[in-house]
Amino acid sequence: MKVLMLVAVFALAIVACSSGSGEPSTSTAAPTAAGAQATSTFAPVATEANGAAPTATQSPEPSETNPTATPLAGPTTAPASTPISDAISVPDDFLTHADDVFGIEVRYPPEWESVPQVGPPSSIALLGPDGGEPFVGISLFYNTNLLTPADAVDLLVVGLFDRTGFRTLEEEEVTLLDGRKGFQSGYQWRDESGEGRGLVFATVERARNYVVFAEGPKEAFDNNLDDIRSIISSLQITDPEPLGIPRDEALTLYETEPLILDPAIAQESGSIQYIVQIFSGLVSFDQSLQLQPDLAESWERSEDGLVYTFTLRDNAVFHDGKKVTAEDVKASWTRAASLAGISSTVGTYLNDIIGVAEVMAGDAEEISGLEVLAEKTLQVTIDAPKAYFLSKLAHPVAFIVDQAQIDAAPAEGDPWWVTPNGTGPFSLREWMAQKLIVLEANDLYYGTVPTVPNVVFHLHGGIPSLMYEAGDIDAAIVIPDELERIQDASNPLSKELIEIADLSIRYVGLNADRPPFDDPLVRRAFLLATDRKTLVESVFGGGVELAQGFVPPGLPGFTSDLEDIPFDPDEAKRLLAASTYGESGLPDMFFVAPGTSQPSQDISTLVNMWRQNLGVDVEIQLIDPELYYYVLDRVPEGSFFTYGWIADYPDPHNFLDVLFRGGATNNVGRYLNAEVDALLDQAGVEGDIEEREKIYQQVERMLVGDAAAIPLYFDRSQQLVKPYVDGLSFTPFGMLDLRNVVLQER
Repeated sequence: MKVLMLVAVFALAIVACSSGSGEPSTSTAAPTAAGAQATSTFAPVATEANGAAPTATQSPEPSETNPTATPLAGPTTAPASTPISDAISVPDDFLTHADDVFGIEVRYPPEWESVPQVGPPSSIALLGPDGGEPFVGISLFYNTNLLTPADAVDLLVVGLFDRTGFRTLEEEEVTLLDGRKGFQSGYQWRDESGEGRGLVFATVERARNYVVFAEGPKEAFDNNLDDIRSIISSLQITDPEPLGIPRDEALTLYETEPLILDPAIAQESGSIQYIVQIFSGLVSFDQSLQLQPDLAESWERSEDGLVYTFTLRDNAVFHDGKKVTAEDVKASWTRAASLAGISSTVGTYLNDIIGVAEVMAGDAEEISGLEVLAEKTLQVTIDAPKAYFLSKLAHPVAFIVDQAQIDAAPAEGDPWWVTPNGTGPFSLREWMAQKLIVLEANDLYYGTVPTVPNVVFHLHGGIPSLMYEAGDIDAAIVIPDELERIQDASNPLSKELIEIADLSIRYVGLNADRPPFDDPLVRRAFLLATDRKTLVESVFGGGVELAQGFVPPGLPGFTSDLEDIPFDPDEAKRLLAASTYGESGLPDMFFVAPGTSQPSQDISTLVNMWRQNLGVDVEIQLIDPELYYYVLDRVPEGSFFTYGWIADYPDPHNFLDVLFRGGATNNVGRYLNAEVDALLDQAGVEGDIEEREKIYQQVERMLVGDAAAIPLYFDRSQQLVKPYVDGLSFTPFGMLDLRNVVLQER
């Protein structure tokens, strides 16, 4: 499956606040709340590219065209207001808002309106009695380093410098009613409607930074200043207990939000991470990469290798208790084939079954190679005897869905997969957009019912290792920037660090059917101009393994004796000069990568290498990480791209055939070599294992020699796991296996 190297960017922005009705929209990305624009001026939002590690961005400097902007070196001379610390009580008639997801409790006047917010970082908006003014927003940010409350306030206030007439007023340390220390800064500004007043308050709880913004027109703000002080003074930080689940009754993790939970369509690891917990298929792999029965109890293969007969488990049921039948399997696969226009996986993983191509093309409504023999018996006929066929059925596109639920889903409103009726070991208990996902153990699971009753995925967070260190989560991926610190033997966290070799490859894809990479000399020049060893050592600190080919170690058929790809900038320049484009005839070059505001370090490093070693200027084009693999086939001419792939099944076919066969869906670079395709055809039906592996090794050497792509590294995941968490395992396919987790006493 496609896998993103997720690098998140932590940016503080000031945007308009939405006071939502709480009704979900029809967006297919995730459930969200829609609503009317609030009358307030702004609310703070920390934007993140869904990923493993937010990194602080540079704060904006005051604009030269805004001479009234005042830096925070010290308070300015301006009309003073009463310090917040003077407010040390809260009236008895104040109402209470408690947010168990983010661990916030606050009191507010009964005449104010409380409006829960759609997603992070805002937890709640409080709208004042004067037509919604003033506005108070309580938000949660996650620190990218250990900030003091004063540091946090400074970072946030700097984001307001471009307002006309902006001036800071009083700044002071504040003690809340519960004794917690915080820091606040008052400010003022002017706009077309007149003068505005505001203040920002921050307090820190471990890795979490709780912020209160309050502002409005000067008159409304001053009239309600006592209530604002009381609101801030009442702020209490509690231990998050989403849905009332105690911390010791849930495995708590930080993950990115899935883009879609439809197994037939999802193609990136961020969504599939959840899908494999909620759904299941006929077969799966164990930790030793051995194929095993899953929904299927057993299967038989005909002597000619063309017909498979599957028998389903008697106790296999959907989450709602309905039996899983052979008709459900047929309906699920037929539906997947019919979605060929929006699914880039069905043609790759189900195309061996006779009749799938016809349904994909719209020429048939049923897959002719599927026959239901009995309620629990399905016969599958494929087009040729293929050693990898069963393995491909472990991919999510072959998972079983409830067709009745899909048929009953309304045309408007939430898609069916927001509340999926799956068959997997966990069911989806709750999905709060941009906040959290809660899975609960499926008591009807046909296998061993998971021991851990709940798994809470926080969808809003910061650097995972800092959240882990603060006790906010029970396991965390370690990003390269943090690896050296955590591996240090003097760091207690080093004893909780584990490493997993992923069956994955990261490479630079080249559009081989378009200029300039349609010339093999240009492809080879860029390959030799890439100092891959320096990239691996400087950016990833040895946390990954330099790749000389495309099949990762640990996979059957791995070629251990591939020649090292040299770094040879002189030869690279010679090849480029000898190409049809020469040194000066290259078109505009665009390197496409996932990101939102700035490229990750590895992307910048690669571009600098090509500039220095080839004299070629390459422009970086960023695509939203959530959409990256879904729109990559639309990149402009003259472009190349970063690509990651992690195994769906342990066979070289999953890398060499799926990624480089001419016309294959996942051959995004459109590489075409008739000799390679002929060898892939031969390997696909070769029955002798050793001979089959030799053919794939020959193919891999040809791909490297022809510079079909630029291999960079094989990934290794570094994970922190709390000592009280037993049985949490990480598959070589990059997925969490949660079925055997046991939470010991902390």
